[in-house]
Amino acid sequence: MHLADLIAEDSFGLELLSGGVRAGDRPVRGAHAVEVDAPARWLGTDWVMLTTGVRLRGNVEAQRALVPQLEEGGVSALGFGVGLGFKRVPPALVEIAEQHAFPVFAVPYETPFREIIHFVDSTLTSGDEHVFRRLTALQRYLVDALRTPQPERAMVDRLAKFLDASVVLLDAEGAPEIVAGKPPADELLEEVCAEPPGLLELQVAGWHAVATPVATRADQADRWLVLASPRRGFISKLAKPAAEATAPLLAAMARLGDVVRDQEQAVKAALLEEALAPHAPRDLPPLAARAAAFGIDFSAPARMVVVSGGHELVARLEAERIPHLVQPREGSLVALVQDGGDDAWADALPNARVGLGRTISAINEAHHSLRDAELAVTHTGPERHVVRFEDFDLGTFMVSEIAPERLGPKVDEILSVLRANPPLHEALKAYFEHDLDIATTAASLHMHRNSLRYRLARAEQVLGRSLKQPSTVAAIYIALVAEAADQSRAASLD
Repeated sequence: MHLADLIAEDSFGLELLSGGVRAGDRPVRGAHAVEVDAPARWLGTDWVMLTTGVRLRGNVEAQRALVPQLEEGGVSALGFGVGLGFKRVPPALVEIAEQHAFPVFAVPYETPFREIIHFVDSTLTSGDEHVFRRLTALQRYLVDALRTPQPERAMVDRLAKFLDASVVLLDAEGAPEIVAGKPPADELLEEVCAEPPGLLELQVAGWHAVATPVATRADQADRWLVLASPRRGFISKLAKPAAEATAPLLAAMARLGDVVRDQEQAVKAALLEEALAPHAPRDLPPLAARAAAFGIDFSAPARMVVVSGGHELVARLEAERIPHLVQPREGSLVALVQDGGDDAWADALPNARVGLGRTISAINEAHHSLRDAELAVTHTGPERHVVRFEDFDLGTFMVSEIAPERLGPKVDEILSVLRANPPLHEALKAYFEHDLDIATTAASLHMHRNSLRYRLARAEQVLGRSLKQPSTVAAIYIALVAEAADQSRAASLD
């Protein structure tokens, strides 16, 4: 309610005497008759004081002091009853009121104060009931958005339509996530991010706005819901409650979405584990059908991937709408990805080490591609964080093609004698990792070159082979590649 609403009630015959052209814009939250000293003590902010001026008769100083007291107390206006103690409102009081642009209105003798108080109370009460009814309708309208394919989008659109305003949902980084209407999003973003979380009133670029945080989880930053309009008076009784009513619904939707995603990821992980296990031919069609429900239908080439340190893998695949099944393992992620042979997404994981297996066209080939990916990830390093099956040299390709159970005995035959002597095994492994270069290998092991040469000579004696023979070099290289792959696979399964 505003003062203009009260003055406009013809039955009261009120006459506004001061306050200027903006007097009618003053809010009114109540009215009370006061005839005692220090009247502001008995009034709330934006209330109207009603008085017959009993204590002001013959006291010009008290008349002049009343308006500043009321203004300091946040009182909205003064209604002065005439025809009882005063024939008219004291000129000294009106003069001070004009100086302070403070509204004073005359109340005729025929208008009881109780009628004014009742009018204010009933108007405010009916206004609250109206807001309550609209807010209840809004909540039903928003909850109904849960039945739509994109409930968050629908909720923002419905809120904007209901309030005839623009609505922006800002993500945790402050970027516009969903926008309805054409608000000054950048300016609103800058203003909101400069404030602590809480219900805010903003004026930005000629727009009036209300902003409130949308809390999702304790371990995540808040998103922001912003309601904005260029209309004066938009920040009314409805705008703030509407924002506060919508924010919990959006937060609940986000948490529900997290639960659904977590459940889906668990189902995908279990399906991938099952796909990598041996199967009878009759079990393959149902397994393929379950994978197809998640978009893995092999209509385009797919492949297995092993990612070390790539916690953003799922987010990247979802952002690029690439069908996938992901299973977390100790320190890494194993994934079946249907990327159609376009693996540019892997290069977008700069903080991860990524191994990509061969492309496959059926789910029963996944374990072959996984062997490739496990080998590939062992060849990644600081200078090369993505290694593909197509990058394999001949030795690594042979290790990938031969089943571990067939290759294992031969690897053990070559390396078992070295494993019994760890210093020799370490020296020979480093020697091959550094391309058979004595100086670089010795530096990596923090030993003298002659000490390294001695260990390599001892390794030749134990192996019964010369490291100058191509066949020996080839055999040891393949054995070390197979050993690294087996260790990587064992670590991922622990």
